[in-house]
Amino acid sequence: MRTVGFVGWRGMVGSVLMERMRIEQDFQHFAFTFFSTSQAGQKGPDVGQADLLVEDAYDLKRLAAMDIVVSCQGGDYTQACYPQLRQSGWKGYW
Repeated sequence: MRTVGFVGWRGMVGSVLMERMRIEQDFQHFAFTFFSTSQAGQKGPDVGQADLLVEDAYDLKRLAAMDIVVSCQGGDYTQACYPQLRQSGWKGYW
């Protein structure tokens, strides 16, 4: 099963994406982890499955464990993390 990490899911773009994915029941088709730059350790969003804690969006080892990272966080975050993931050998999709 593919693993997908979501970063920036609470903002305007991310919240619309989450709602649409809930309606379409997309979360049933992959394993997911929610990441945040400011709310690591808190309860994640309700997507109709087990409650999960939000993980640290700067934890590159955890991000590297994902097959896919969906980021709605913004360009500064991408510029800070994406190159480091690639340099570490991550072959996933951003």
